[in-house]
Amino acid sequence: MSETSEPAFGGRRALPRNASNAAEDDLPTVELQGLVPRGVSLQDYLHVTNVHLFKERWDTNKMDHHTDKYENNKLIVRRGQSFFIQIDFNRPYDPRRDLFRVEYVIGRYPQENKGTYIPVPVVPELQRGKWGAKVVVREDRSVRLSIQSSPECIVGKFRMYVAVWTPYGILRTSRNPETDTYILFNPWCEEDAVYLDDDKEREEYVLNDIGVIFYGDFNDIKTRSWSYGQDLRLQDRQPRSRDLERQLHNSSAESSIFRYYKVTEIRDSMDNMAFQ
Repeated sequence: MSETSEPAFGGRRALPRNASNAAEDDLPTVELQGLVPRGVSLQDYLHVTNVHLFKERWDTNKMDHHTDKYENNKLIVRRGQSFFIQIDFNRPYDPRRDLFRVEYVIGRYPQENKGTYIPVPVVPELQRGKWGAKVVVREDRSVRLSIQSSPECIVGKFRMYVAVWTPYGILRTSRNPETDTYILFNPWCEEDAVYLDDDKEREEYVLNDIGVIFYGDFNDIKTRSWSYGQDLRLQDRQPRSRDLERQLHNSSAESSIFRYYKVTEIRDSMDNMAFQ
């Protein structure tokens, strides 16, 4: 079957195979859990008015995650490491009676058991290696969260939502491309499969935007200098294993991660987790 053909599927619960994590389905903005009495408006309950991701190059998120050199205005973070977001509500958040969570979704048919739908609950304390969100600042109608991601999280561009519980159902933010979040490999995280314990290696293989590539044949191997960012411009079609690489046009050497670490092994892992 070609990359572009539609896979066959059947059965009431069967889902087609994702061809790309760039494909997407929107989550519903309202999920009712029964009948709503006449005259009751769900908008009278706690709901989100704005979300701030602190995604500028000089913000803590990009500086701490070593992603400030990317020429991309989305939030770009590394898995297994916490980052900050701020949520504004229509009224002050009261943890005794209000319940909400952050949700991250990738691909067209997101499922929690496949890691393509990630509900992130608000917890008292973050646990290393597990998804969670902790309220670190609560001021007027805003809360600032520290979000911890899993070091085994799928790598790619996630859509972000905030879901709020009401007595009659769930209110969810609408699809907003401005809150899309890229999650990358993390060679600074010991629990990540690509961890490097040498600062010089991280500088060379991850942060450096100029390096050397090898070419030629077995008996005549040559080298040449190479700008790792020159082949990362967004293209219309690429094999699904390069979705992340083609969506980020950057000035750093992030793509060398794919070259330096068992390329086939990483891509097979991504296929198994994200596209089944």
